[in-house]
Amino acid sequence: MIFLIKSKLSYFHKQLMLVIVINFLSIAIVSGVLYTNFVNDYQDNLVNGMSSKLSMVSASASSALVFDDSESANTLLASLTASPNTRFVQLFNVEHLPFARYVRDGEAIDIASDDLQIGSQFLNDNLYLYQQIYMDGESLGYIILSASTDELKAQQSRYARLVLVIFVVSLLFAYGMNWRIQTVMFAPINQLADLVTYVAEKRKYHRRLSWRQDDEIGGLVKGVNSMLDTIETHEKQLKDNSDRLESLVTLRTEQLFQRANYDALTQLPNRHLLIDRLDHAIDNAEREDTKLALMFLDLDRFKVINDSLGHSIGDQLLCKVAEKLSSVVLKSDSVCRWGGDEFVILLEHFKDTLQAETLAKQITNVLCEPMDVCGHQLHISTSIGISLYPDDGLESGTLLKHADISMYRAKDVGPGKFSFFDSTMLSDSMHRLSLESKLRNAFDNDEFFIVYQPQICLISNKLCGIEALVRWNDDGTVIFPNNFLPVLEEIGMMGALSEWALREVCQQNAKWLAMGANLPPVAVNLTASFIVQPNCAEFIERVLIETGLPAHHLEIEITENTFVSSTEMAIKTLEKLKGMHVGIAIDDFGTGYSCMSYLRDLPISKLKIDGSFIQHIGESRVTDGIVNSIITLGRSLGLVVVGECIETDKQNHVLKEMGCDLAQGFLHSTPLDSAAMSEYLDRFVILCEEVQA
Repeated sequence: MIFLIKSKLSYFHKQLMLVIVINFLSIAIVSGVLYTNFVNDYQDNLVNGMSSKLSMVSASASSALVFDDSESANTLLASLTASPNTRFVQLFNVEHLPFARYVRDGEAIDIASDDLQIGSQFLNDNLYLYQQIYMDGESLGYIILSASTDELKAQQSRYARLVLVIFVVSLLFAYGMNWRIQTVMFAPINQLADLVTYVAEKRKYHRRLSWRQDDEIGGLVKGVNSMLDTIETHEKQLKDNSDRLESLVTLRTEQLFQRANYDALTQLPNRHLLIDRLDHAIDNAEREDTKLALMFLDLDRFKVINDSLGHSIGDQLLCKVAEKLSSVVLKSDSVCRWGGDEFVILLEHFKDTLQAETLAKQITNVLCEPMDVCGHQLHISTSIGISLYPDDGLESGTLLKHADISMYRAKDVGPGKFSFFDSTMLSDSMHRLSLESKLRNAFDNDEFFIVYQPQICLISNKLCGIEALVRWNDDGTVIFPNNFLPVLEEIGMMGALSEWALREVCQQNAKWLAMGANLPPVAVNLTASFIVQPNCAEFIERVLIETGLPAHHLEIEITENTFVSSTEMAIKTLEKLKGMHVGIAIDDFGTGYSCMSYLRDLPISKLKIDGSFIQHIGESRVTDGIVNSIITLGRSLGLVVVGECIETDKQNHVLKEMGCDLAQGFLHSTPLDSAAMSEYLDRFVILCEEVQA
């Protein structure tokens, strides 16, 4: 019968039994509330009783205050001895001065009147009553009464013990009942918990629960069993998906590693992986007592190609450079892209400087070969700085810094050069930083100025041309172009200087023409990076229009290297200038990338022999042969040939005998400022047509 009752009893009724058991616990709460109410009531009774006594004493003490009879007041206060709760009573006159008092034996006045407020308050486990004494609406004084709460504490203790006993008994009873009920009611729930724990720990879903009662627990069991069926069905699918996800995560991890450690464009190791390899190589070299070499490469004139032909061409050129660099180093060495047009090569198991020197020459040779990129024949070179471990540094940062510094030293020597680090370069590096800072301020301070050097006909000794040269006035010191133009090129300010120089020269020439001078063409040197700009010819035409200078009075001087990086763009610009009747001259011929087809195809009218040949003319048969060949070549192509840097009569005579047309140098005139050039023009008769004849 009991079993039948249990089986028919719903889960709700079982839960109701638990609520009934919990109600027993409420007895403790009720007891606590009753206890609190008792304490509050006792406190209120104590306050009311003592307040009544205090009012009676106050009424009786008013006469003593009126007649200033402190003795009767003390007698009155002493009557409170009959009240066992009274600790002390103080009576003050209207000025708050003590008038009378009563203190029970064993007690003491433990509070000042200033610390109390009118009314009743419990402080320090004692009751304090503070009242003002009036008569006919007039204040006569103040009275303070302090009562002990020992009796209250005793009552609190008795009730606390009683409440505790009730609470403990109720708790034990509820615990016993709850334990028994849980034993019966929560057996299926415990089974369910065991099943969940088993599934969670073992990750197996084959076990099931059995429950005969048709109640809420039975519905829950059926639901769990159904859920396990579903989980078991999907477990295989989940495992398959997990395998696919794991393979995908592995792939993504490899891709992230690739992106974090390799350059996306060239697929070479990036600077992060380089530094990691360099640190590892230094540890190995220190342990094995071997050497390392670090080569820092910077492509020369890459910015010109990138700006003129576009970033797509520049990116493809970088990829070809990466392939060439990878082809010339050993597999044990590392070629890394540092960033932009900079690469770093790490040589491990390094033997001597000859090994690095040989590789540097091999790199410069393989990179100087023409590269075909999207139909463009591009020529590139690289400057290489080399630092050695342990000679030039013991840490990766130091080796990289020193290799970078030595790379800039190589750039100062010229394109396609390499340089080993030495300690003197550190001071040079600081000087360079100072120079860059000064050059950035030079434009704002108008420190650049133009000087003019005449070009004289060797046959008639008459003025047939003028070259405009840039100088820099650095705090009173005149700096020549070869000392600051390479730095301006590297910091990206060469274009601004070229535009300023072109405009300055055109304005001055227009002034001379307005004064009636019969001017020959005045030449302005323009860099390759300026010539290959898409809007170069349009800018020059705009300057000529703004200054009012006829185009045939302007001549543009360029070097052979102008055609190294972007031949097509340079030729287009020069053809536009030729169509505008602007003269074009090749400067420093014989020192750059000389190509006879350029002389045939380019719209040039003047060829200038580099001064390095003129300095040794008449002293070497080889030099004389080179100069004579250049003059013969120029005249056969119908070009005016100019000899630069002529300083002696002997040089002048030899060039004249070889058939050179024009001479330029200190022998004929030093570079002159605009005022001195104006006087020079007044003294010379200009004859340009004679040279052409």
